[in-house]
Amino acid sequence: MRIKSPLLIIACCLLLIACSHKHKTTLKNYQAYYSFNNVTTSSQEKQLAKDLRSKGIPTKNWDTLEPYISHYNQENTGIQPVVKKWTQSKIGKDKNQFVTSLDEKIVEDNKSHFTDDLNYRQTSFLLLHSLLTSSSDLTKRDLPLQNEYLNLKSHHKELTAKDQALYSLLFGDNPNYQSTDELLKAWKKAGLKFPEKVKLLSVFQNSSDDVSNIYTAIAYEKDGSVYVFEKQDPTLPYRWSRFNTWADIKTHWLSNRFKVFKDNLDILVNDQKFDDFLKDSVLIPKNNQLAFQE
Repeated sequence: MRIKSPLLIIACCLLLIACSHKHKTTLKNYQAYYSFNNVTTSSQEKQLAKDLRSKGIPTKNWDTLEPYISHYNQENTGIQPVVKKWTQSKIGKDKNQFVTSLDEKIVEDNKSHFTDDLNYRQTSFLLLHSLLTSSSDLTKRDLPLQNEYLNLKSHHKELTAKDQALYSLLFGDNPNYQSTDELLKAWKKAGLKFPEKVKLLSVFQNSSDDVSNIYTAIAYEKDGSVYVFEKQDPTLPYRWSRFNTWADIKTHWLSNRFKVFKDNLDILVNDQKFDDFLKDSVLIPKNNQLAFQE
C-alpha cells in the first residue's frame, strides 16, 4: 500500500490539472449574452407596465408614454426590423443601426416615416420626471432652453416650468461645464435627488467646449437580472432588454453604439459614474446567461 499510495496521489494530481485545463479552455468558448424584445405585443406592454409600477413609476406616467409605443408600432410597417419575442444576442451585437451614426440625408429620410415620435431623452423624462426632486428652485437657475423639450411640451401641456428647468439641468448642452465632474457638481448644488428602485442611465460626451448628453435609458433590477428600457432613436424601436449584470450594460454599449466616442464619454447611473456605481452594487446575478460562442 505504501508503494501504490504515491502513484495514486500523482494520478489524482494529473487528473485535476487536466480538468482545470479543460475548464479554462471551455470558458474561452463562452461569451455573455443578453436578451431583448421591442415591446410589440400587448402582453409585453402589460408586463413592462407592471414592472415599472412595482419600481415606483406612477401609472399616469406610463399612460402618457404607452400611446407613443403603440403609435410607433403602427407606423413601423416593416421599415425598421423588430424583435417580437425575447431573443438572445451576444453582448456587443445589435440588430439596429443607430441614426446617430448615419449621414444627414439618411437621418431625414428615416424621420419622414416616423412623425411626432420621441427620442431617448424624452422617453426617459416622461417616465421619470415626477420622481426627480431638488432641494432648490430650479426655475430660478439660468438654464439653457431645450428645443426638444419645447416639442415635448407642445404635446403635453401638463408639463410645468419646473419640468422645463429639470429637463435642461439633466440633458442640456451647457458650455459652462468642461467635464462630467462639473455637471455632477451642478446637480449636487441643485440638490437633485434620483429614485432608487429605477435608475436613469445617462451617457455624456466630454468635448473641449461643453458636455453633451448623447443617450439616456432607464434601468431596474428584477429577479437577479438588470432590465433596461429605452427608445433607441426617433426612428428606431423601443427596446426592453435583460442583462445578467450591470457591468454587461457598460460592455455592450461601449463595444457597440458608443464605440466611436468611448475615449471621451462617461456613463452615469443616476448621479454616479458607472464604475463608482459598480463598487456599490450588491446585485447577485440569479440567471447564468453565459452561452456557447458560435
